[in-house]
Amino acid sequence: MNIKTVIQLLIFFIIVIFLYFFIKNTFLQEQKEIVSLDLSKEEIIEEIKTDKKEKNIIEKINYISIDAEGNEYILSADHGKESIENPDIIILEKVVGKIKLKGKSDIEIKSDFAMYNSITFDTKFYENVLGSFDDSKISSDNLDLFFKNNKAKMYNNIKYLDKNTDANADEISFNLLNGDVNIKMFDKNQKILIINN
Repeated sequence: MNIKTVIQLLIFFIIVIFLYFFIKNTFLQEQKEIVSLDLSKEEIIEEIKTDKKEKNIIEKINYISIDAEGNEYILSADHGKESIENPDIIILEKVVGKIKLKGKSDIEIKSDFAMYNSITFDTKFYENVLGSFDDSKISSDNLDLFFKNNKAKMYNNIKYLDKNTDANADEISFNLLNGDVNIKMFDKNQKILIINN
């Protein structure tokens, strides 16, 4: 074999080895997550957990809506996140809603969770729902507030309490503007329980 051929083969093998390591290190390397070194170890772990579990978490939320008549709806929450199924829906936790109607008593609603529609302002409160107005308190599992229609519907395990009355029902519908209330039971054979104190 000629020395020229040996040198050409050696250069060819060096190029092949160089290409092998270049492709392996550039294209076939596992992607690693880059973490800022300015954070403490606990902050890094929390940041990675948050990135994997929940994206779009919003802290200390406040929404205020005012209708044409000047009625106000204020909604506050400890935190919330965007719904995966519908980006217009915000799932809120530790929720407080206040309805300030012109010429009427304010209504306050508290619950563990709520689903808020950022387009229609409709809000579905659920789990440990507590409503209060004047000297009356009312609790249930669910309360749906339809802001556009000025209506609310409370249902599932309703307990109403004021100075003079205790009541239990399955569903209560409210017209927020004129004050009309419709109380009913899901089972037509059952009666609404009202106890006067």
